Amino acid sequence: MVREIDHEPFETVGEQYVVRELVWNGIDGRSYDLVSLADDTVLAEESFDEYPTDAQIAKVLRHHGIDVELGVCAFCGDELLPATAHRHHNGWVGDCWDKRLRTNE
Repeated sequence: MVREIDHEPFETVGEQYVVRELVWNGIDGRSYDLVSLADDTVLAEESFDEYPTDAQIAKVLRHHGIDVELGVCAFCGDELLPATAHRHHNGWVGDCWDKRLRTNE
């Protein structure tokens, strides 16, 4: 492994977590781990080949006994973690909002 890139941390049930991107030497592909910042523990048994969806993150957290609820994006309908989403009126908006803004530049 050449380096680790921590993405924006998020909090769920009072604990901080981060998706850590692993950059490997000699290959183009990358791996992604879900990590507890409290003790730097990697939570998923296997790394993800792509940045994990909120539903995948919730599944890993639930496997560790952390009760997380998913919301639904008001724009695209994808499941999302309220901890990583943005409030929009009475609902939630996920990453699709940022993508919509970039396409309108």
